[in-house]
Amino acid sequence: MDGHGETITDGRMVTRELADWVAGLQPSDVPDEVLNEAGRAFTDFLGECLFVGGLKEWGQSIAAFCAKDGGGQPEATIIATGERTLASRAAMANGTMALGFEYADFGSGSRPYPFAVTAPLALAESRHRSGEELALAIAIGYEVMGRVFRATFTRSIPFYVPSVYGTLAGTAGSARLLGLSAHETNVAIGLACAFTGGTFQGHEEGAWQRSLNGGMAGERAVTAALLAQDGFRGTELGLEGIQGFAKMYTDGHLDPSALLDGLGDSWFITGRWVKRYPMNTTLHAPVEALLEVMRTNGLHHSDIVEIDAAWQKVEPFLAKRSVSTVVSAQASLPFALAVAAVRGKVGVDEFTEDTVADPVVQELIAKTVVHQDLELFQRAKGSMPGGVTVRTKDGRELSAEVLHPSGSPGNPLTEAQFKAKFIDMAERVLGPDQADELYRRARDLRFVGDVADLAPLFSPK
Repeated sequence: MDGHGETITDGRMVTRELADWVAGLQPSDVPDEVLNEAGRAFTDFLGECLFVGGLKEWGQSIAAFCAKDGGGQPEATIIATGERTLASRAAMANGTMALGFEYADFGSGSRPYPFAVTAPLALAESRHRSGEELALAIAIGYEVMGRVFRATFTRSIPFYVPSVYGTLAGTAGSARLLGLSAHETNVAIGLACAFTGGTFQGHEEGAWQRSLNGGMAGERAVTAALLAQDGFRGTELGLEGIQGFAKMYTDGHLDPSALLDGLGDSWFITGRWVKRYPMNTTLHAPVEALLEVMRTNGLHHSDIVEIDAAWQKVEPFLAKRSVSTVVSAQASLPFALAVAAVRGKVGVDEFTEDTVADPVVQELIAKTVVHQDLELFQRAKGSMPGGVTVRTKDGRELSAEVLHPSGSPGNPLTEAQFKAKFIDMAERVLGPDQADELYRRARDLRFVGDVADLAPLFSPK
């Protein structure tokens, strides 16, 4: 196939070029810092999966379903429960958990680790691949997700962006982990283009379906890679075909240079934003600014008449005051500001059904206003800045702004902060000793001989 006349890229077969790079990449081609960051992303992923799978009803529900409906094939581990099931079903369970509490990292144009880690992990365990091979697959997933996003994304895309691009990320990493040929990888990516999708309706309703976007993408990524390995004939022009991914999802927008130029010269994974707080990334800076005002001035929430928050944009679903579920709370700046003022922090214990229903928090939500501040955004391009002005009962106006929130590329977490985040989630399920052991081994992923050897640590002994 020469592709001429069948593409939106003047005959250039960009999916094939991308597949050639994925299939040919070796660990020795990748800088140590990239493979090390893959281990860090893997650790971050495990922490959220443990917390959601061990303690949250939606995590336990998907784990039970995937254990029961896995065909009786004990290939890969469902995190937090220790049940083993079909690799694709394990990916569904773990991917849902990884998107299950708004801790997923930000980068590659979206939130990568629920997608770049989930499918390759299930296959690495079931196929007894090394940690170095898994780290390479994770780095590839981040890169493919970021590049396809950069090459195709338009603001008009009506789908849930992370799972649209995440299916491609998981598939590319899985293809490399399985050692597929360039042609097979091309086909796998083509199949992924057909499998991808997802909606925002789970966010709107506060439904568990919101997190299932991660699980569906992981399951489909495993399936795409395995189908290609078995010789199933898929499309070769998955991205650029006249009825392909770009035509379907982005109205035919596809920039080959943004997709392919400089592959391997820089890596998306090294610029990821590691969330410090379990809520939508755009909320972090205004909330940090509010906490700074509260601490600096010794304020109590009862002193507040109004919290006026500025941020880079105002999305209706992120500015909502009507909050009745944890899912909706994690995507509401008014709730985040209110609970931060009342509790003095915004960790996992601030996003519960009890805090959502707390009349003190709900009363303070009504005292928040949010608005867009384009000048603030211009001063911190590439970040998600925010600021607040707090008006008090005694007539003061107290302001602060945060240009680079904690965890963002401009203000990365220290190793101690990163570990504290993991341990806070993991030890609730594993206990302190096992959580610490898993942290050490996961952070050194590239030196693990067989990923299956780590699996017993994924659930309480």
